Amino acid sequence: MQIIRKLTVISNPTRIFEVGTEMDGREVIEIRQVGANYEDHVHSEFHVEDENGELIASVENAPVIIDWQSIVEHDVPVPLLQK
Repeated sequence: MQIIRKLTVISNPTRIFEVGTEMDGREVIEIRQVGANYEDHVHSEFHVEDENGELIASVENAPVIIDWQSIVEHDVPVPLLQK
């Protein structure tokens, strides 16, 4: 599985959102691609979210550079803790 590690918005000034960094006192935990493909166009949108799942920034229809990171998923069930 791949996740977005860093999103660079090509603008003036250039804006960079990176997982693990802090913005306005809030830590960037996740960058999600939430756009949609339509028959006649593509709506490009990314959400930058904090540790509470709250929106820090939304980037819509802007030129971006995306740095992906591969992560490993484990399908091993976690045993329940017993008393």
